[in-house]
Amino acid sequence: MAHELTARDAAALERLLAQHPDDAVGTVLRLAWGEGLTREEIVRLTWDRVDLNALVLRLPAREVPLSEESARCLRARLRRGAAPETHVVRSDQRNAPLAPQSVSRLARAALDGAGLEAVGLRDLRADFIRRAFAAHDWAHALRLSGLSVTT
Repeated sequence: MAHELTARDAAALERLLAQHPDDAVGTVLRLAWGEGLTREEIVRLTWDRVDLNALVLRLPAREVPLSEESARCLRARLRRGAAPETHVVRSDQRNAPLAPQSVSRLARAALDGAGLEAVGLRDLRADFIRRAFAAHDWAHALRLSGLSVTT
């Protein structure tokens, strides 16, 4: 069951993101919380799917608007010389793509360190979806999240 983020959790997450403006931790957390990507989408995301001019992520199943904060983070990472065919989320030490388990461990360590022990990547995505439902109609929120409703 997803942990519902409180205003206190969101404030702690904002502080954590400020500490990680453009590293792998900040990128993973922004893509999950700000854009609603799943861990698998984060792992598979390559630079050729990121349109920083149009502020959109072009995923195989959908297009996701990119927040200006996430765009700043990605621009900073791109300035480090990333090639278009390479993965966006890479180890800052080894400069190699991260495995799904490594992305989870990276997020878990950062969230725990910020006092967000009950919050995980799924919770960040679930919070994105809740915020999208609150700000838009359900059809728009479903399109953004890639979820579908069966009848």
